[in-house]
Amino acid sequence: MKKFISNKYTLFGLGTLFVIALWFILSACFDTNNGIFPSPIATFQEFGVLLTKPYSYQCLGYTFLRMLIGFAISFALALIIGIPAGNHPQVHTFLKPLMTTIKSIPTVALVFLFVVMVAPKNAPIFVVVIVCFPILYEAVAGGIRKVDQQVDYAAQIDGAGYFQRVLFIKLPLSIPYILVGIASSFSLSFKLEIMAEVITGFTKNGLGSVIHFVRQEDPTNLTGVFAYSLFAIIFMLLISLLETAIKQKFSKQTN
Repeated sequence: MKKFISNKYTLFGLGTLFVIALWFILSACFDTNNGIFPSPIATFQEFGVLLTKPYSYQCLGYTFLRMLIGFAISFALALIIGIPAGNHPQVHTFLKPLMTTIKSIPTVALVFLFVVMVAPKNAPIFVVVIVCFPILYEAVAGGIRKVDQQVDYAAQIDGAGYFQRVLFIKLPLSIPYILVGIASSFSLSFKLEIMAEVITGFTKNGLGSVIHFVRQEDPTNLTGVFAYSLFAIIFMLLISLLETAIKQKFSKQTN
């Protein structure tokens, strides 16, 4: 019995049942207008309808594509800036105030800023870039800093140049750290993309934008909002499972 209770799959299942039960209780307490806080039954019924609509998958695809664009730009910047910061402590120290500032800016403020600076449809992409960049930067710079200096010295003695040591020794050895950083920020970037789409409301064919418009159509009935949110939650759960697998595989190598 003890082994059954301590099994992680059993605990995950019990935790899921607890969330659904809590959802039923909250719905019963607050859903006084038949839709303000829809029950799991109503939400899953609407979710079943969404699964039959190609538009739902189109929205998911557009949101994921924009998130990938933002994440790719963020990762490229992290490599460009993180590599010299990891190799030169002076650069890392110089950039520390900038990274602290970027991490301290409220995400909502970034959304409003980019709505003004760029087209509203592109604002979510830039939000993903700015928020994920410090995480990926620290992963790249930190991974390079933790490479054993004896390995670098040995390569230098063997005649390897600066760029050869960085590209073919330090960067490959820091890959476990970089992958953990990617795993830590990937699902975050998806949530940021949806949140920014909801706030702007101008991004065509995205989960966040469709949640925004469903909310506007009938503010008294949030069943559609909950159903589309469930669509996003399930997708993020799949991403989180992949992230957990990556972290478990590489976390031991980073300690």
